[in-house]
Amino acid sequence: MKILRRDLKEGIVKVMVQDREDCWHLYSVIERGDRVSSVTYRTKKDKGDKARSKKEEKERVYITIEVEDKEFQKFTDRLRIRGRIVEGVEEIGAYHTFNVEPGMELKIEKDEWKRWQLERLERATKKHPKMVVVAMDDESATIARLHEYGVEGVATIYSGRSGKMYEDESNAGNYYQQILSKIKAMNVPVAIVGPGFEKDRFVEFAKSELKDYIVDNVSQAGMTGVYEAIKRGVVERIMKENRVAKETAMLEQVMKEISRGGAVAYGKEEVRKAVETGAVELLLVENNMLMEEEEIIKKAEEMGARVEIISEWHEGGQKLHALGGIAALLRYRLNY
Repeated sequence: MKILRRDLKEGIVKVMVQDREDCWHLYSVIERGDRVSSVTYRTKKDKGDKARSKKEEKERVYITIEVEDKEFQKFTDRLRIRGRIVEGVEEIGAYHTFNVEPGMELKIEKDEWKRWQLERLERATKKHPKMVVVAMDDESATIARLHEYGVEGVATIYSGRSGKMYEDESNAGNYYQQILSKIKAMNVPVAIVGPGFEKDRFVEFAKSELKDYIVDNVSQAGMTGVYEAIKRGVVERIMKENRVAKETAMLEQVMKEISRGGAVAYGKEEVRKAVETGAVELLLVENNMLMEEEEIIKKAEEMGARVEIISEWHEGGQKLHALGGIAALLRYRLNY
C-alpha cells in the first residue's frame, strides 16, 4: 500500500492499493459512517424514454459514498465496500459498491482517525513477503500458505504407502515430486516441518531445486503441524515480518500468563477495569469486534497502551475469540 495524502485536520487519508492483501488492512480500518471516494463505473443514464434494446453503457465517474457495510473474502483477498452516494453524480442517495483491487486509489474521510488505524496503514506500506509451510510425514504432506490475516490450507498430498509399498522408492519419488511441484509453483520461502526423518528425505530429494527454505521438527503433520511450527517461531526464523506469526506469539503470551495467574486480563469486564486503572500495556481485540469495543480501544490509547487487532482467521485469533474476543497483557498483576 502507498499513502498518497495524509491530512488529519481534515480527517483525510488517501491510499493506493498495491497488493490484494492491502484489502485486508483496509477492511480493518474502514468503518460504517466513513466517507470513501474513488474512480468507479456507473451505468450511463439515458435522458430519453427509449426502450433499452442494447447493453447499458458504463461511464467512468469519481464518487463518494458513506459506508454502510463491507465484505472481505478471505484467501481471494476481495474487498467490497457498499454505501449511499453522497457526492459525484446526480443519483445522490442511490447505493454503490466499490470493488477494491490493486491499482485503485481510495480517499478515506473519518471524523476521527484512531492511532491504531494509522499504525495499521503504516504497517501496510511495508513489504510483507509471503511464505509456505509444509508439514509432512511418511503418509501425507499438508501445504499451507500464510497470509497477513490467516493460514490457508492449499493442498494435502498422500504418499500412498502401505505394507510392501512402503519400501518402493519410485512411489516415494512420486510423492516428493508432487510436493516439490506445488512448492515451486508458489515461488515463496518455505518451512518444511514434521516428525521423524521424512522431511529430511524430502529435502535431500529436492534441495537442488529449493531456494529459500528451513527445516525443523514438529510433533505432527497436517494443519496441526503447521500451527505448531508457527507457535514455535519456525516461521519467524525465515520471515520476521509475518503478521500471523506475530499475532500467534501475542496470544501464546496471553495463554501463558493465564495459566500462571499472571499479569493478564481477558473478557470485556476484566479488560475494561484494567484499562481504567492504566494497567494495560498491550490490548488485543478480535477484528470483528472493533465497533463493539470502540470505547475501550480509545480509552486504552489515551492511557498509553499499544493496541493490536487480531484476525479471527488463524489459531491465535480463535483462542482470542474463546476468551471473549478481547484480552490484555498488563504492566502489573491485578486482583479482580
